Amino acid sequence: MTGKKSLPARLPMAAHSLLPHRPPMLFVDQLLERSGNRARALAKMPAEGICVDDGLVFPEFFIEVVAQAMAMANGYDALCAGSGVNDGMLVGIDSFSFYHTASPGTRLQIDIEKTFEFGPVKIIHGEVFDGEVLLAAGDIKVWEDLG
Repeated sequence: MTGKKSLPARLPMAAHSLLPHRPPMLFVDQLLERSGNRARALAKMPAEGICVDDGLVFPEFFIEVVAQAMAMANGYDALCAGSGVNDGMLVGIDSFSFYHTASPGTRLQIDIEKTFEFGPVKIIHGEVFDGEVLLAAGDIKVWEDLG
């Protein structure tokens, strides 16, 4: 027992306060909402960086923003519980579809929902939007070190 009280933290919160990721691997900007098995985050479509080649964004960017949105939700939960952030990683992609792309600098909304959990493994359904336009959606597996 840590003796720390469990308190809700105010949202939105910046990604750097909830994740161990730092540039160039930090792709999300902030956690907007967290409730039950769901969360909502923001990111920005990159114009350059490790996910961009010759002006084109790699599809893996969309997969990673879903994973990082879940990691932010986990970081937020840990913060509210008064504990430290756990290590975790993307361990699988069950399915992912890419429908559209967006211009560099576009604000992206990432909606996630945990649909399955077995010990340290979770399946997350994620959707990435540019306004009302669905850009990508799919299911990933993540692992979290439960310490």
